Amino acid sequence: MRDRFLLFALAVWSAAGCLLGCGGSASEKRDARSAGETLYVEGKVSLRGSRPFPLLLLESSDGKIYLIDPSPLSQELEQLQEMSVGVRGRMLPEVKMDVPTLSIASYEMLPLSTGQKPLVGTILQATAEGVTMRAQDDSIWRLEGDFKSVFLGLQGAKVWVIGEGDAPSSPNARRDSPRTILVTEYGIIREAE
Repeated sequence: MRDRFLLFALAVWSAAGCLLGCGGSASEKRDARSAGETLYVEGKVSLRGSRPFPLLLLESSDGKIYLIDPSPLSQELEQLQEMSVGVRGRMLPEVKMDVPTLSIASYEMLPLSTGQKPLVGTILQATAEGVTMRAQDDSIWRLEGDFKSVFLGLQGAKVWVIGEGDAPSSPNARRDSPRTILVTEYGIIREAE
């Protein structure tokens, strides 16, 4: 048991060195906010270190680094590596490796480098006849295009898509009638439960 603890401690110490050894001192990038404070941070998600002890990090647009506390939402964020997100979370009292830790309450995907904002939702139906998704705003979308077959068997999965079609904010679209998007990019955030 003691050997496992020492191995764990060595892995965390090594990961901390890799994480904080580059790009300035940790104190320069540390957030001075107090524990329990709720904040909104925009940045890029990255996974650093190696299994079985990887670290999920959020590097804010101003260069601060936050450690993301493990949770179901952090598991979703792992699937969004190198993508820009906005997270709302609470600062935790413990600071691991001189990096502030966030407990995530919610997150949103921000526009890609192309300027397109991903449409995030849950696959409602995925059959040869068609794929439909309920977006986070409760609007219903038909997913069309070459990627349609990827979604077969993923009913209940949380996904993001980019494409051409009805704009999510279109004032002429009725919420209860499906809109169509020709999917050009996609990602699976969470497998079906």
